[in-house]
Amino acid sequence: MKKFPYFATFSVVLALLTCVSIGYLLSTFIVSANLFQVAQKVESGQNTYYLLSVYSAESLEKAENELENFSDTNFGLYIYENDDAYHIIASCYKNNNDAELVKSNLKTNGIEAEILKLTKPSIILEGNFSESEENVLKESLAVADSVFQSLYDITVSLDTGVTDEVTAKLKINEVYSNFLTKKNNFETLFKVNTNSDIANMRTSFVKINEILLDLTNSTQDRNLSAQIKYSYTKLIIEV
Repeated sequence: MKKFPYFATFSVVLALLTCVSIGYLLSTFIVSANLFQVAQKVESGQNTYYLLSVYSAESLEKAENELENFSDTNFGLYIYENDDAYHIIASCYKNNNDAELVKSNLKTNGIEAEILKLTKPSIILEGNFSESEENVLKESLAVADSVFQSLYDITVSLDTGVTDEVTAKLKINEVYSNFLTKKNNFETLFKVNTNSDIANMRTSFVKINEILLDLTNSTQDRNLSAQIKYSYTKLIIEV
């Protein structure tokens, strides 16, 4: 019986090891490069808000001069430029019916109000995200609306007498604390990401932080409900 040469055996083994090594390296490259992973979409969804304007003027100076006439109200008094007019915004709503109801109540008190519709377009992020990254992105895209809703609920409780100012301030601190948690989660995962959309989100976090910090440290003479309305109106318009 003819013996299989040692050289031939060695060559076969070497070829098998080479194939296995190449296969391993190729599979590692494919996994690390995410070649076969479908890009995910993380979307904020479109949000619409209704701004209640209690005064409008052709110039910023006229609008600012009019602020004094509303100083004893619980209006937010944020000046908003829209269509070449400067509006004094009393408050902001997610539900148009709520805005219409307040507008009707103001009319009975001699204040003619106008409702301005503000639509925030949906933001769509595409990429290969881990599960934790995807969850944080979804949370981050919704953070402005979430903060608005929390602050809005506090003003409703204040205006209806369900909550006093001491309790309301504690709730504001809680809103800020929850926001900081989301901000830290975002920064931990995306602090070195240079994507332009991620950079815009980072800027939004900075702006919201400034607004909430100003609100928690506010020492204004105006009532707390008015201060909160100013803050969440500013947040919705500027972020």
